[in-house]
Amino acid sequence: MKRIIIFLSLFSLAFAGFDESYYKLPSEERRAVFFAKMNTLLDRSFAKVAKDRAFVKFFLENSAKNGFRESEGLIKLASLREKYRVKNLFSWQEYDEKMRLVPKSLAMAQALIESATATSRFAREANNLFGEWTWGEKGIVPENRAPNSKHKIRIFDSLEESVDSYLLNLNRHFAYENFRKKRYEFAKDGREFSGLEAAKSLHSYSELGGSYIKMVSQVIQKYKLMEYDLKTQSPLIKW
Repeated sequence: MKRIIIFLSLFSLAFAGFDESYYKLPSEERRAVFFAKMNTLLDRSFAKVAKDRAFVKFFLENSAKNGFRESEGLIKLASLREKYRVKNLFSWQEYDEKMRLVPKSLAMAQALIESATATSRFAREANNLFGEWTWGEKGIVPENRAPNSKHKIRIFDSLEESVDSYLLNLNRHFAYENFRKKRYEFAKDGREFSGLEAAKSLHSYSELGGSYIKMVSQVIQKYKLMEYDLKTQSPLIKW
């Protein structure tokens, strides 16, 4: 019976968000559905990063032959440069360092913690799975926000948009430069950049600092999320 419930939940959630039936599931089954959903969402986001990366690599390699005179390609390249906050428009190394994926085990563990397995107020009302802040108008004011703080919890139109934003945040924000450097070094050395290794470089993600890193690592190990890294069928893993 449990397998049937989980299967039906996975089927209904494959291309949608978490509905009320999800929240009625026992915690173990809900967690299984959550990880399956995150796996799907991450694959979609990975595909978008791969598409961006493929365009930049192709354009830089081929357009150099004609002096980068292709206007439409240059416009798109400039757009991606702004998106990923690359300084040098024609520097493949800068794009190469930033246009990469994140270990699934890391993303899943952070999403579970930040959203309380998608049961938190911010996950349900704002589709916010990673606790992202905003200082714009579109946001939810946290109940325990400090008196002098101005941040809000960012509202996303979908869970997929939240995952896209999470990846982009790690790939371009200055606070995660060390994360990107370590990821790049591992890739160049042909070593796997695991979720446990990646977590060590995320001191800036939470005000909890080292305690947060320990928490993320414990979740990865407890639920054996490393297996999702091994099952990822994507050339991005080899970057």
